[in-house]
Amino acid sequence: MNQVKEFSHSFPLTGQFLLHRYLKKHLGIEMELIKGKFQNQNTHPSIIHFSVNKAATQFIRSLLMRCAGENGMTMIGLAEYAFHTKFPYLDRLSASEMEKYQYLFKPTGYIYSVFGGMVEGILELEKYKVILVLRDPRDVLVSEYYSYGFSHSEPSHFGNKYNDFMKLRRKARSISIDEYVESESDRLYANYQRYCMLLLDRYPHVFVTKYEDMTLDFPAWLKEILDYTELNISNTLFTSLVDEAGRSKPKQENIHQHIRKGTPGDFKEKLEAKTIENLNSKFLQLLSRFGYVL
Repeated sequence: MNQVKEFSHSFPLTGQFLLHRYLKKHLGIEMELIKGKFQNQNTHPSIIHFSVNKAATQFIRSLLMRCAGENGMTMIGLAEYAFHTKFPYLDRLSASEMEKYQYLFKPTGYIYSVFGGMVEGILELEKYKVILVLRDPRDVLVSEYYSYGFSHSEPSHFGNKYNDFMKLRRKARSISIDEYVESESDRLYANYQRYCMLLLDRYPHVFVTKYEDMTLDFPAWLKEILDYTELNISNTLFTSLVDEAGRSKPKQENIHQHIRKGTPGDFKEKLEAKTIENLNSKFLQLLSRFGYVL
């Protein structure tokens, strides 16, 4: 993807060619699915992975992709495709706006990962295996600040996400971490509330798990995911995933790395007492509902 960025401004035609080649290589199935040309005859119930940004979304997506491969299922990354193109983030559409994209969701054979917010309007969602991975919103906001400010890769110039992303990056770099989390807390609160109202309150079959559970006991967490989704994987893959999870945690904090720290409760070290008090008040009901300590 770095090649695309380097040529985007000086050589736009070359940049567009490189982007198309990148998308075809890494997201070719998504492109075919959007065109209505891809079919998977696998009969396993499809899996939808919902989460919030900065809750190990890409790590868990990669994990699910490898498990999908051993079960003959197809991984679909619609949000990843949208990041570099003009295709919309489906979780930002209304139910009526989503109607034209309902054909993308098929109840068997696919793993849809990952959405950073609730996608409203998926038909017969009760037929899917639905995973919702959450994280303490106070840590999410802290992690967002470092990610948008310093470590997250930029969208392509040829999509329609670049300007908004860079606006948020400039904001994060121009204010303090406390100012950032205070200013972005309403947006994150609304995201959690949408999950509660549009997903959890309507679909009791959803499997809810937390980032903190994953970091506390990864093998047990992984086994719960596999049991719920009914994905059967080899002992070799299970062992590899456990070993890789253990090696992925950074030995020291680096704000320029995608995995900066990965430690639950980081907000206690990074934020001022007054900021934490404000966040505790705003997220009180959500923190209580999902078992987070004030």
